[in-house]
Amino acid sequence: MPNTQQYLTEYDGISKTIQMYIDGSKQGKSELMRPAFHADASFFGYAGGQLAVGPAFLFDWIDKNGPAPKIEPRIVSVDILDSIAMVRLEVGGWSGKLAGSDVRMSDLFTLLKTPSGWRIIQKAFHWHA
Repeated sequence: MPNTQQYLTEYDGISKTIQMYIDGSKQGKSELMRPAFHADASFFGYAGGQLAVGPAFLFDWIDKNGPAPKIEPRIVSVDILDSIAMVRLEVGGWSGKLAGSDVRMSDLFTLLKTPSGWRIIQKAFHWHA
């Protein structure tokens, strides 16, 4: 178990990575969130009853959806285990061309600590209809 200072340092690094995802979501620009993802990351969930697979789907969706400036993201939990971490993010207030209005999503992220910082290696989501 890391000491408090180590934990806070890792937590801050993880939060910075998740913030890149949030910033890209708010602005509708996948290029803002791409650096948060490892090149070999995976992505799964159902969007409107259709299975969505792969980060390319996510990035394309973000760009086509456009800005969602009023989303309300909340980090619900962060579990850090040395070089890996799990983050649960709840995001309310989604809007945009594809999302519609006032949609809520639950995201589970797995992150890996790399030499260049924490990177998302897996994202699974649930779209609350």
